[in-house]
Amino acid sequence: MESILYLIDLIKQKMVRVISYNIEYCEGIPGKWYQYLKFWKIFFPPKKLDERIIGSLKQLKADILALIEVDTGSLRSRGKDEVRFIEEELGLNSFIEKIKYPITGWLKLFHHLPILGKQANALISRFNLTDIKYHVFHEGTKRMVIEATVKCPKKVTFLVAHLSLGKKARGKQIKELIDIVNGIKTPVILMGDFNTFNGIKEINELMKKTHLKDKISLDKNSVPFTEPAWNPHRRLDYILTSPEINVTNYSVLKFPFSDHLPIMIDFNFRKTNKPKKLTKKKRGRK
Repeated sequence: MESILYLIDLIKQKMVRVISYNIEYCEGIPGKWYQYLKFWKIFFPPKKLDERIIGSLKQLKADILALIEVDTGSLRSRGKDEVRFIEEELGLNSFIEKIKYPITGWLKLFHHLPILGKQANALISRFNLTDIKYHVFHEGTKRMVIEATVKCPKKVTFLVAHLSLGKKARGKQIKELIDIVNGIKTPVILMGDFNTFNGIKEINELMKKTHLKDKISLDKNSVPFTEPAWNPHRRLDYILTSPEINVTNYSVLKFPFSDHLPIMIDFNFRKTNKPKKLTKKKRGRK
């Protein structure tokens, strides 16, 4: 019976594709410094940029998509909830979205301001999202962490984070992330825009204390940097995985739609040891 269950488990081991992408609210700025000076452009984003993003994502057939900096219906997006629109256009089945700012303290004012009150992060999935939670950092402006569990076919907990621009606040957020990850009993995939302007050394403690793995070395075809998109020389975006997750592909995608480049992984689960065959003991002669 154990051998049969083992074979069934192997058959079910199909690849799951995950993409994390900071889409910069579909403003279409590739990251040249002087472009940010033209702040009024947030009111006049490129027409149908969301449709171009969707067209490229469709070709990749992602199962799970994390979106950073997504507009959920402000003046900038002409009242369109980009999360719902992308989920429907990609033919996925489930999504959650959450404004990045806390609802307590002075930052709760952001929820009542034009545009800022609709700035969110999101998780979109082909599979049902369950056990949904929201963690709020104690430091920084962007404080929300999305947590959700997916069965694909084994349970995996996904965390979506967008860390602070400030180094001091970011360091405190990373320490809080360690506690969040270590409090989860299922395998974890942590992804998002970590704003690590000082390099991967900023998250060394996170990986050491949570045992999350960085599989960027699997990408042999592109540079490991994700920002700015027009000339990448910083790595700000990550997908980190628990040891139980078997990552077979890691790619930095060359999308020209934002100031960040998206990252993609394919994974399944590490095979369990094949059960040993039971052998009948030969009876000796009496």
